[in-house]
Amino acid sequence: MFSVYRKAGIRDRQLIAAYEACRRITRQAGGTEYAVSQLMVPALRPAMWSLYACGRVTDDLADTGPDDPEDRAARLKQWVADLEEDLRQGTSGDPVRCAVVHTLHQWNLPAAGWHRVLAAHHQDIQGRRFATWDEWSSYSQSVNAVYVMQGALVLNGAGMSVPVRLGHFDLNGWTDTLRNLVAVQGPAAPVPYHVKGVELRTWQLWLDAFSLTDTLEDLGQDAAQRRVMLPAEALDEFGVRAGDLLAGRCTPAVLTMVRELALRAERWFTTTAPLSGGLHPALSVGLQTVTALCKARLDGIRRARNPLRPGRPALSRLARARVMLPARTRAALAWSLCPVSLGHHAPAPDAPTSAATPPPDPAPGTRPRSSPPRPPAPHPSGVRPPQLPADGLPRHVAIIMDGNGRWATDRGLPRSEGHRAGLADALTDVVHGALEIGLGHLTVYMLSTENWKRSVDELNVLMELLTGSFAAPDDRGLAVASMDVRVRWAGVAAGVPPELAAALSALERETHTRTGLNLTVCVNYGGRAELTEAAARFAVDAVAGRVTPSRLSERAFARYLHQPDLPDVDLLIRTGGEQRVSNFLPWQAAYAELHFTDTLWPDFDRRDLWAALEDYARRNRRHGGVPHQRTDITAVHAEETRTT
Repeated sequence: MFSVYRKAGIRDRQLIAAYEACRRITRQAGGTEYAVSQLMVPALRPAMWSLYACGRVTDDLADTGPDDPEDRAARLKQWVADLEEDLRQGTSGDPVRCAVVHTLHQWNLPAAGWHRVLAAHHQDIQGRRFATWDEWSSYSQSVNAVYVMQGALVLNGAGMSVPVRLGHFDLNGWTDTLRNLVAVQGPAAPVPYHVKGVELRTWQLWLDAFSLTDTLEDLGQDAAQRRVMLPAEALDEFGVRAGDLLAGRCTPAVLTMVRELALRAERWFTTTAPLSGGLHPALSVGLQTVTALCKARLDGIRRARNPLRPGRPALSRLARARVMLPARTRAALAWSLCPVSLGHHAPAPDAPTSAATPPPDPAPGTRPRSSPPRPPAPHPSGVRPPQLPADGLPRHVAIIMDGNGRWATDRGLPRSEGHRAGLADALTDVVHGALEIGLGHLTVYMLSTENWKRSVDELNVLMELLTGSFAAPDDRGLAVASMDVRVRWAGVAAGVPPELAAALSALERETHTRTGLNLTVCVNYGGRAELTEAAARFAVDAVAGRVTPSRLSERAFARYLHQPDLPDVDLLIRTGGEQRVSNFLPWQAAYAELHFTDTLWPDFDRRDLWAALEDYARRNRRHGGVPHQRTDITAVHAEETRTT
């Protein structure tokens, strides 16, 4: 089994465990889906398992658990909110979400459509009734189309033309919700054969046949949960009362309806048989196999004496073997005759983080740091960090340290004194404050690529200050090397004085085992320069054949940045009264909240940092989606006061 993950470029143990959880869910709950996944080449299987498991988990959250619909709705909403947050963070502690996040990033799949799926499941929880077949079909498309389209995009990304587009699932305006799924394919995507007339309805009809098979199998389970998932139009056609279904009474009318609808679903599958003609031969085998397995299930439904018996009827091993044995042979032959160059189209292997490969041993003369890290020093005023709600603390804060020169000029001092105060006092205190409140990542803008335009004298003093701050012992430097702070350097090495580059590299080596605050210092950094350099490195790899330009995703491109594992910036602070971002972290800060303050950087300390974090905690972040309701920080403070 582990060879599957190696061929899919998945080597991380946590990811393998996550995908294994999805595989087990698919195998236990989705017999048809799992069987067909085995017909795919190994590189495609994990993605298919994760997408199915995601759909199964959301469906189970809506259908099972506490009897109170509000409890189920709250659990489902929280799961989707956690998934969205995990997508922003790039990983998850939940195995299914971890695999889904990895699949979406690795195959460059869009994350659109979750809220419409959530809305559909919420209606399930509250009790859904369909008046007509059109209403039932629209619901079927709304729940399943997201996963169908993402699966199609995976196959397209693997170099196989899958003529399925959103137009095929356009019922009652559903294309408006899923339009973003098509945008990701770009102009180089395979052109669909036909998106109008009979073929459009044919794709809809195939998915309806698949959904009707599931609905008929789940009649007993749905009845036990007081739900009727067939339209009233179907019940009226055969003279069936909803009360009989809910009570589990298999009346002659119910038996006739189930058998006739099973025959109808079979006819729908037969009508859609030409769809497999435009696919890659192996995918054609897969679609035909799904259809054959569904027909076998429908045959079992027709033969059942009591189709309302709770529990999903299992397809017998003999019936499954009759379909799968020849299908495996045909699929293997199809892959051998029409191979796909997965070496170019398969997702790239997991990129190791900078912590995965320890840096070289410290250079001679550097300070050994074998003692345990010391705690942050308290502020002289005795002030303590505020108590923020768990979801109110940003993961990554970036600061543009502006106002050093003006601070010195206002006091009749040389500009160099402003830089000295900003490094020795302000930055050190802010680092202590970040440690106190539990911040994970802090990135500071120390020297930009544009700062070289300043006078030679000021630059010389600044280089000396930076070199001394990073190379000096703690009592004269930044006082971070002995603390639980990991220092990393982001910027262009060319042009940086050798002494400063050596000091930065040494500090990176000395602190690489620290697990507290990640302090990234941007020295000789420019956002456009970082993106230009990343694009140049990607172009070199593309020319060498190590990567395929058509498979470029955001996650793949991020591997070429200065610090590939640096998370997105949640809060960007600029001191000094200016209100611009000045070419600072344009990639990482694309969705950052902005906080501007008139305080000049040398006057900025941990109290100002904490005030900015409190302001952040009050904001309602959307990331292009619906608002995420945070814990009310005012209520938290009121509770603290009451308790005190």
